[in-house]
This record gives sequence, C-alpha cells and structure tokens, in this order.
Amino acid sequence: MVNILPMPSLLPPRFVIALAAAALGLASLNAEVQTITDQQGRSIRADVLSVENDKVKIRRDDGQTFELPLSSLSAETRKSLAAWAAKAAAEIPPGALTVELSRGIFESEKRDSISMVTTEEKWGYSVTVANRCSKPISNLKFTYVLFVKPDLEPGKDANSAKLKRSTGSSTLDQLTVGSKTTFRTDSIKIYKQKLKPGWIWSKTGNAEMIRDTLHGIWIKAYAGDQLVAEICMPDSLMKTEKSP
Repeated sequence: MVNILPMPSLLPPRFVIALAAAALGLASLNAEVQTITDQQGRSIRADVLSVENDKVKIRRDDGQTFELPLSSLSAETRKSLAAWAAKAAAEIPPGALTVELSRGIFESEKRDSISMVTTEEKWGYSVTVANRCSKPISNLKFTYVLFVKPDLEPGKDANSAKLKRSTGSSTLDQLTVGSKTTFRTDSIKIYKQKLKPGWIWSKTGNAEMIRDTLHGIWIKAYAGDQLVAEICMPDSLMKTEKSP
C-alpha cells in the first residue's frame, strides 16, 4: 500500500554553492571645484587635485594643470584648501579594503518522523576583510540582506516566487595595516524534507525532496559615513530587491 501525504506549505534548501572571493569596489574623493583667490584678489575657478608640500595642484577648464604656492593665496582660500585636504586624508582610497565571501551551513539538525526526515539548516556567509591600505581603517560597519529562494509546489510559476529576506549588520573597530579578519553573518533557517520509502506527496504523486535555497547576499561596507564597498551576489538582486 502507498501512503499519501499532503504537500507541506513550508518549503526547503537545494545544494551548497561555493562563492568565489570577491573584491569590492571602493569610493574615492574626487577633484573638487573651488574658487582660488590670490593675495591680490584675483580669482579662478578650478578643480583642486591635491594639496601637499605647501602647494596646491589645480586643473583649469581647458584641462591644463599647474601648482600654486599656498603662501600666494588668500587666507580664506588657504582655509578652504586645508578643509579639503583633511577630508581627502580621511577618505579610503580605491583598493584599500578587500572582501571575500563564502557561504555554507553553520548548523544542521535532523528530525525523524514516520513518513519523512526533516532537516533544519542554518545558512549564512563568512566574510573575510583585509586592509591593503597604508593606514588603519576605523569604524567599519557592514549591513547586509540574505535572500532565500523558496522551492515552489509543482504547477506554480517559479518566477512568481518571492524571495525571503533576512537583514543584519556587523561592526569592526579597526583594521590595522596589512591585517585581516573574518566574521560571520547572521544565519537564516532553511528546511529540506525527504520522504521515506513508500510515501508520496498527494499533489504530485511522487516522492521528490522539497528544499529552499540560499539565493544570495547584498552587502555594504562603511568606514564612518563613507560607503567604501558594495557587492550583490547575484547582480540581478540590485534590479529586483531593496538594498540593505
């Protein structure tokens, strides 16, 4: 005799997919347009490129670049350039922070019944960050969303499945020069159910396993108020989902 079970409403995971290491794009301070005034009151609008060695490097509208001694400029201009230089020094340069992501099962528990074996798994990501900068990186905060794709009952359109979301965050006080550290995201529960021999689902007439899948992650990294990194796996989540 064949026993028949109704199709459960709670649907479970697929298989482990290893994520390759992913380097994150970093924000950098762009040239800033300022009014440069000398001590004789003459002014020019130009892009400020750098301030160092008691000189300011600027770029005019015609694309030509040249340096001016700070001592030749008005007090107000020197004050404005000093503020810009301080902001530039605090910025995290491109390539300073690298991030590697790897997903997997953090915990797994099986429950045995007469008709099936149910496995509850806790999935998440290991996040490894490294400082490739010549200065420490402080006040790092990571915000992220984990996405789970539910396994639909047969006959339903797979494209209509709404991804389940789980948000979280993590902080690091400081990454010293050349250092590396790893933290785990929060986990999200995923279930799989496998029928025992002699049992079938009532709606399908077969005994296939039902399981959800950890579909991806969208993670952002901030150094203070500066967004220094953002990555989405898969990229398509940026078009269909809300950001962290």
